[in-house]
Amino acid sequence: MDKVLVFDTGPIISLASNNLLWILPELKEKFGGRFVITPKVKEELIDKPLKSKKFRFEAVQLLPLLANGVIEVYESKGATSLSTELLNLANTSYEAKNNWIKIVHPAEIEVLCAALELHAQAVVIDETATRYLIEDPSKLLNRLERKLHSKMILNKEHLNSLKIHFKNLKVIRSFELAIVAYDAGLFSKYLNEDSKKYDPNLKHDLLSGVLWALKLNGCSVKTEDIEDAVSLESKR
Repeated sequence: MDKVLVFDTGPIISLASNNLLWILPELKEKFGGRFVITPKVKEELIDKPLKSKKFRFEAVQLLPLLANGVIEVYESKGATSLSTELLNLANTSYEAKNNWIKIVHPAEIEVLCAALELHAQAVVIDETATRYLIEDPSKLLNRLERKLHSKMILNKEHLNSLKIHFKNLKVIRSFELAIVAYDAGLFSKYLNEDSKKYDPNLKHDLLSGVLWALKLNGCSVKTEDIEDAVSLESKR
């Protein structure tokens, strides 16, 4: 069975916004498997942006990755009923002031269904709510209560059903992809001697700069996680 990573829209936008799409071909080669997006993600990344002015260039940059097979579009043949079920479960799990809180959108659910159907090694998601819904619904509860300044009511039956569906699903972010790329030496082109003359701490500043750029462009990552990653790399 092929190894697969299924990408949500956010991580690819984070990479595109920071001129980091070039790491994907080499990461895919090192991964030795498939990088997959779904039709709805393709619509958000390419189809709609190509019709706009603001994000057209980002979409154009993605076209070679699609044409060369670095990223492929996977269209599920039988996940429609599962998509409907998961969307309903997720969006009727948290209630505040007699209203269900919308946690996920159809595109995100399509990504999760594709990952389940393909038995993917991981799903690549930068958005906090979806990641917490998969990994730790209690963290999502606390986050929602802080954000909405309201006590939440949980639909435990629905959350238990989601837990069963997602029990083998692993989540990574563009943050982890960047660290893997750094460890693999993909950023070594920036670490030349001439550059080090201007920045004696270049190795430290390079990784820190990449990770902060991702955080500031949509990747949900804590400041201490960045500091820990940079500290760990500096000890190697």
